[in-house]
Amino acid sequence: MKLFLSASLIASAAAFAPIAKAPVSSALNAAIADTLSSMQGPEIFWGSEGVMEGKDESDIKGYDNFGKFASALADNGIDLSSGDFTVLAPSDSAIDKHVLAGGEVTADILKYHVIKGKKSLDALNVDQETLQGGSLTAYRKFRKNWLDNAVVGLKSEGASKSASWPADVEADNGMIHGIDSVLVPGSYTGSR
Repeated sequence: MKLFLSASLIASAAAFAPIAKAPVSSALNAAIADTLSSMQGPEIFWGSEGVMEGKDESDIKGYDNFGKFASALADNGIDLSSGDFTVLAPSDSAIDKHVLAGGEVTADILKYHVIKGKKSLDALNVDQETLQGGSLTAYRKFRKNWLDNAVVGLKSEGASKSASWPADVEADNGMIHGIDSVLVPGSYTGSR
């Protein structure tokens, strides 16, 4: 009986012992450009025209993704594969709105969306130096964190209120945060 009791105690103690070797972290095998191309953006809700025939009212219309921004980076020769970066990625609809208003999507504007280093949402509460050379102004307004004219990390406030924007999306060499507008160097003139 004593032998059985001691064998049981030894076996149960091993269950709580720390593991001998720490697990190796694995790479995501997805650089920023790859992650941007496949990243799902905020939900698109049915508008005032109502739900399409054959669809359920509780379904969403689709997702506003980031493919146009990823394509613009590639088209302008902006390579984000060497080093760690944080990208503030405007959605496809934000780029469409910017172009419709007469704006261009240039290399300078694209670089203004890139911050050196891998920064989580919590680290974006101070001014940020961009790859373009300018600085994004950080401030807090309406209980939200802003960089220039964009809310970073916007979350839904209810089912019928707004969409949730992706934030803290990790890539092998950086972090991606979705934003709802295109940032233009020098366009922000407001206060903090």
